[in-house]
Amino acid sequence: MLQVENIACVNNAGFVMYFNVEFLDPNTGQFAESPPDTGNYPINQTRTISLDSTQVPVGASVRPRVHADGGENESGDTLVQYAQNGQTATFEVQGTTLDYTVKLIS
Repeated sequence: MLQVENIACVNNAGFVMYFNVEFLDPNTGQFAESPPDTGNYPINQTRTISLDSTQVPVGASVRPRVHADGGENESGDTLVQYAQNGQTATFEVQGTTLDYTVKLIS
């Protein structure tokens, strides 16, 4: 599993979006969303969240949770592991408000 300290999302979709991270809670076995979020940003821009600024424990499995303005919420297609190593996982968001993907690209 890819180990990273930061999560980035490139907005190549047809809508304004924001994202936060969700992690697999080891106590419940369920996904939980963690603040902060990126705030809204437009098409052709990228935002990054440092996992150090979240409530995610080191070693947890994480992925972005994208929120389309006026549309659906979607999770990243791949889990990565939080490690304090300075690396970034970048996801690309493509599609429209009701039908889009969030795919790991690097």
